[in-house]
Amino acid sequence: MYAEDDSMTVMEVQEKLENNGYEVIVAYDGNEALEKFIACKPDLIVLDVDMPGKDGLEVLQFIRLQDSQTPVIIYSCLIDEEKQIKGLEWGANVYLLKNYSPTLLLAQIQRCIARSGEEVIRLSKQVEYDFSACNLRVSDVVYHLTMLENKIFSILCKNRNTLVAREDLLKAGWNSQAPNCSLQLNKMVSRLRKLLKGDHSVYILTEKPLGYWLKIEQ
Repeated sequence: MYAEDDSMTVMEVQEKLENNGYEVIVAYDGNEALEKFIACKPDLIVLDVDMPGKDGLEVLQFIRLQDSQTPVIIYSCLIDEEKQIKGLEWGANVYLLKNYSPTLLLAQIQRCIARSGEEVIRLSKQVEYDFSACNLRVSDVVYHLTMLENKIFSILCKNRNTLVAREDLLKAGWNSQAPNCSLQLNKMVSRLRKLLKGDHSVYILTEKPLGYWLKIEQ
């Protein structure tokens, strides 16, 4: 999610991120940022400081009361040292000045996402999952997952041997609004099942109409 009130800056940053495979949810003031944070549960948040409604630091405070894990980058033109210190003390992962290009912002986003991912997870003797690299290794064959596949599989993996609601996966992957998102989820789960066929102790089970299980048999 990117919270910024200047439309030209939004356009520049959004284009840079989308060209690198990221879906960008935009909020144009602090109040909208809070609403979209609650509704969309973004993987990472970029905040301007000087915005209408609640400013970026107030938004940051609210987010950290609810969520201590999601990476937050402050991307602001304010050189106020006191606000920079407050931002970092209140839980921002990075405070980046706008005189740096969106390319550097992209690099910080990639770094934060990589750090927020889990380490390599061994699901069985034959299956390993590397969130940061978007790789799934099955019987010594390494499959590279798309960003959406990686997001969906990471949720299943974090909740292994637990039912994950279909609606939660739709919200995480498509915010439940993309056309044909339900069909896309079906196809994605089908492909992940095929990748896991090399080890019968790890598999995805459908519980209609509720959702999916990532089953791990010891």
